[in-house]
Amino acid sequence: MLEELNNKSFDTKKKHIKYSSDYDRYKTLFESINAGVFITSIDGKIAEANLKSCDLFGYDWEEFNDMDFETIFPEHIHWSEIHEEIMSKGGMNFETENKRKDGSIFPVTMDTSLFTLEGKPVMLALVWDITERKKAEKQLIESEKKYQGLFECTTDGMLVLDARGEIIDINSKALKLFEKTQEEMIGNNFLSMGLLTPKALSIVVKQFQDLLSNEETVSKEAEIIDKNDNRLTVELTSFFLIRKDNEIDNFVLVIRDINERKKTEIKLAREHHLFQTLMDNVPDSIYFKDDENRFIKVNKSKAAHSNIKPEDMIGKTDFDFFPSEEAQKAFEDDEEILKTGKFIIDKIEKITNKDGTVRWLSVTKIPRFDEEGNIIGTMGISKNITEWKELEEQLKKEE
Repeated sequence: MLEELNNKSFDTKKKHIKYSSDYDRYKTLFESINAGVFITSIDGKIAEANLKSCDLFGYDWEEFNDMDFETIFPEHIHWSEIHEEIMSKGGMNFETENKRKDGSIFPVTMDTSLFTLEGKPVMLALVWDITERKKAEKQLIESEKKYQGLFECTTDGMLVLDARGEIIDINSKALKLFEKTQEEMIGNNFLSMGLLTPKALSIVVKQFQDLLSNEETVSKEAEIIDKNDNRLTVELTSFFLIRKDNEIDNFVLVIRDINERKKTEIKLAREHHLFQTLMDNVPDSIYFKDDENRFIKVNKSKAAHSNIKPEDMIGKTDFDFFPSEEAQKAFEDDEEILKTGKFIIDKIEKITNKDGTVRWLSVTKIPRFDEEGNIIGTMGISKNITEWKELEEQLKKEE
C-alpha cells in the first residue's frame, strides 16, 4: 500500500513539475532520505513532499498539495522573516520549531537551499526531527549543572587533571587555598607548579598509580604551599571520573583544609596531657562511673588504695573492692545522683579495705551529662581525712 501511495504521489505531481529522464533515481533519493523533504515555489507554495514528511507532520500526501510552507510553523515563529533571510543568502541551515497537523510543536533542524528546476526558481527544505537530541542536550545540561553545583558548593578544594597532570578544572575553594586565580591555574601542569611539598607530590603520584592498578586509595595528610610560601596542612584524596562506557575520564584530586582541625587536635592533646598529669599526681582519689555504676576511668591514687593498677578497675564496681555494706551505701548514693541529678558534697564516709585497714574519706560526687543534658554517669573525688578523723577522735577522748 505504501508503494502504491508512493507511485501515486509521483505520478500525480508530474502534472506540476516536469521531471528529467532520471526520474526513477530522483524518486528513490527523494523518498530514501531520513528527513522530511519539501520542494516549494519561491513564494512558499509546497509543490512536492516525501512520505517521511507525511509521517513527521501527520498530513496526508494530498493535503500538502499547494499548502503554504508557513503552515508547518507555529504562530510564534515568523516565517516571513526567515524566508526573507533565505532569499538573501540563497539558503541557510537553522534550528527552529514546527507544528504538526494535531497542533503539537516539536524542535527541528531545517536545511534550505535555492535552485532552478526546469527554468523556475524553487526552494528545497530538509527537515529533521531533533526531539530526542534536545532531550539528551537537556539531560546533559542538567547533569552539568548538578556537577558544577557540587563542584563549587563543596567545602573541599577540587582539581580535575588530565593524564599528564594538566589542570582542566578547579573550584573556588582550591583557588582560595592556593591564593591563585583561575587563569593562573587552568591549563598548567599542577604537578610542576611548586604548590606541593615533596611529600604531597609523592602522595598524589602514588594515589594516581593505585587508581590505575584498581587499588583503593587512602586519604593522606600532607602540606601544600600558597603563593606566599605559607604551608597549609591538608588531607589529600583522589578518584577517577568514569564515563558511561566505564572508561577512565579524568583524575580528580580533593584537597581538604585540616589546619583548624590540626590546631584543635593539638589543643585537645595538650589539654588531655594536662588532665592526665593532674589525674596521675593529685593525692586525692578521682574516678568516673557509667550509668550502671561501673568504673570507666580512675587515677593512680584511687587504684593504689586497692593495690592494683588503674586499668584493672575499669568495668568493675565498688562491690569488687569494698565490704558489701559499704559498697551498698556507695551504690545507693550513685543511684540517687543518676535519678535526681543532685550533688553530694563533702560527705564523710568510712571505708574498709580488703586488708582490714580503715580509711575515712570526704566524698564529693556529681552527675555526668552528655551533650543533650542527659545524665550518663557520675564522677567523684575522695579526699583521705583519716589523720584528721583520728585526731578528732583523740581530742574527744581527751575532753
